[in-house]
Amino acid sequence: MTAMKKIEENLRKEAKRLLEGGEVSVVLAYGRGYDENHPMPFAARTVEDVDSLVFNEYCTFNLARYLPKYPPKTKIAVAVKAADSRAVVQLIQEEKVRREDLVILGIPVTGMKDQKTGEVIDNKTTCNMANPVLYDILLGDEIHGFKGGSPYDVLAELEGMDHDARMAFWKKEFEKCIRCFACRKACPMCYCDPCFMDASRPRWADKSPTPDGHLMYHLTRFYHLAGRCIDCGECSRACPVDIPLYLFHKKLAKECEDMFQQAAGMKIEDKPAMVNYGNQDSDEMLK
Repeated sequence: MTAMKKIEENLRKEAKRLLEGGEVSVVLAYGRGYDENHPMPFAARTVEDVDSLVFNEYCTFNLARYLPKYPPKTKIAVAVKAADSRAVVQLIQEEKVRREDLVILGIPVTGMKDQKTGEVIDNKTTCNMANPVLYDILLGDEIHGFKGGSPYDVLAELEGMDHDARMAFWKKEFEKCIRCFACRKACPMCYCDPCFMDASRPRWADKSPTPDGHLMYHLTRFYHLAGRCIDCGECSRACPVDIPLYLFHKKLAKECEDMFQQAAGMKIEDKPAMVNYGNQDSDEMLK
């Protein structure tokens, strides 16, 4: 049995046990799509639903995205890979979910693939980690010896550009934007209601797809996620015009980690970097 088939089998077994025992009212995991390369997020509410659960290398969706949508005190089991588990930690820190309401089903895995391209995404958008940082039940064997390198290695080309070249790069990318908000919809940390883009009093931004509006939207969203992005890459995979949004998020994450010695979503006891003050914190960002 392959590691992923073992994870799928254990996912079904634990989901059935949790639902049968009434420990949770819903299991957030993955279900069949129109083919095996396109599984979809799936909410199992009954024991019968469990037969529809799957897991393979294309199960890239970050299911933490759905946690804040449930009413408070809903008992939820959620399947999480490494970056997804960091999103759960971040949501707990920000008091959007309660730890006692969750059963976290950890998935240790490498070799995840982008559904659109079939490309292995380990070194781009899975935070270069193989094991979840937080779980109650581990659905597979912990992975040891995984050498993914730094999650910031993919920034080398961008950081090698001068200021004008970087501006030209992002200008060209943002011009492709159709303002569909798929990146916002996919992000587990974009839960503001209303979003600044939807607010009308005051009105912060123009929702029509204009170059200035694109810049306003993306830069505001990037900085709102500073110190909070957990590097799952859902924004880039959701983008229908393939803007490499993960590069900007990684750059901000790298700067935050350098300044505050803290990566998002690694420890529940941490406070989000941008809302916590320490005497040792760098003031470089104020210059």
